Amino acid sequence: MPFITLLRRAVHTWALFGGVLLLGIVIVTAVNAAGFAANMIARAFGGHVSGVPGYEDAVTMLVGVAALSMFPYCQWRGGHAAVDVVMQLAPGWANRAVCTLTSILMVVVAVVMAVMLTQGAIEMRQDSVETPVLGWPVWVFVPTAVISCTLWAFVAAVQVFVGPETGDGP
Repeated sequence: MPFITLLRRAVHTWALFGGVLLLGIVIVTAVNAAGFAANMIARAFGGHVSGVPGYEDAVTMLVGVAALSMFPYCQWRGGHAAVDVVMQLAPGWANRAVCTLTSILMVVVAVVMAVMLTQGAIEMRQDSVETPVLGWPVWVFVPTAVISCTLWAFVAAVQVFVGPETGDGP
């Protein structure tokens, strides 16, 4: 199915985007921590080394984007939380029913989140909400969350009809 192949590529690419953001966050965090360590040493000699300006602003915005970009991939791989201990004892039809029901619920959750995030972005733009230190407009980061939720909803919807195994190998 071409749609499923395209969706899989989009989900994998989006998760890699989130991974690159997380790597960037780790690097900036390491640089910031090194700055604090260097500052402790510099103070002993009357000097000063500052941390990364606006570190908290950048990390706050980017962590949300990066984390949510992993949700569609997690749904695709069946990596969401499940009560496997109980479901191992259930018959096959019950497992399929629970998978279908949870996929339907995930579609609803992801769509509601996408709608609410869109409304929130519009409000934040109208109110000119900015990060406190860097003054970045917050609404600019929200469309990536909407994309994540939309991909998540598509993956869950496909799983309603195709099942949790979407042809993606281990």
